[in-house]
Amino acid sequence: MNTVVRGGLAGTVGTGVMTLVIAVGRAAGLLRTPPPRQIIENVAAKVGIRHRLPEPAVQASAMAAHLGYGATSGVLYTLVRPLLPESPMLAGLGYGGAVWGASYLGLMPRLGLYPGPKADSLLRVAVMIAAHAVFGVGVAETERRLRDGRSAG
Repeated sequence: MNTVVRGGLAGTVGTGVMTLVIAVGRAAGLLRTPPPRQIIENVAAKVGIRHRLPEPAVQASAMAAHLGYGATSGVLYTLVRPLLPESPMLAGLGYGGAVWGASYLGLMPRLGLYPGPKADSLLRVAVMIAAHAVFGVGVAETERRLRDGRSAG
């Protein structure tokens, strides 16, 4: 299987399991607005269209952006994989942490799309760190199975 396709699929699977962690965090009352939605709302406000977007469009845009970011991160994982520990668990935890750091310590605050951890709720930060750990392990394990030709079962 092509490396880009393998990484994109692994990133999509990782995003799926990560989304479950975010949903559990919401159900437990640890965060109200998930970051993907808040980021989309902030993008729409910056370009002056937030008031024109119906709720279904906001939801669909947030999910599409989240899956796209996750799939892209999965592709990047395949490029850095040789530099990571052999263990998918260790590689995934490290990569998930790196994606969280690059996103929430750098990219999103610099673009004005999401607050940095110091300006955010401690509980939401904790949920998102856990979600990114699950994302990374999901990406690493899925990528390994696809590379080795193993099924998930």
